Amino acid sequence: GRMWEGEGEKVKRGLVSSGVTAGYVFGMWNLLGGFGFFNVIFGPWLVMSFWLFMVTYLQHHSEDGKVYEGSSWSFVKGAFETVDRDYGEFWNELSHNMMDGHVLHHLFFEGVPHYNLKQGTEELKSFLKEEGMDIYKFEE
Repeated sequence: GRMWEGEGEKVKRGLVSSGVTAGYVFGMWNLLGGFGFFNVIFGPWLVMSFWLFMVTYLQHHSEDGKVYEGSSWSFVKGAFETVDRDYGEFWNELSHNMMDGHVLHHLFFEGVPHYNLKQGTEELKSFLKEEGMDIYKFEE
């Protein structure tokens, strides 16, 4: 089929969303000026975006990571290919333990709220150790 065939409503929503964003950027640029816009909006957005991209990349890549294809992939296998990383207590808490509790987040993303990720991760590690399953990934 053709690209965008049957996607009319999504395209309209995308165009409206892009228009609202462009209007906001234009308005803020006019209100704050170029220097103010960069310092108040664009600079912090770049820092946050880089941080989120870096952390997301690191959580989903490791030296011994596997790539599953087709029928060899399962939800649980994929979840255990993610990596918990310790960035220190301050940064872990600031991220609501999404960086050091990421494996659990992938396993129970609807069932475990962020404020229970730390405790849940400890329980997951304990369970896996009791069962003799060496599949949990953690890097400092």
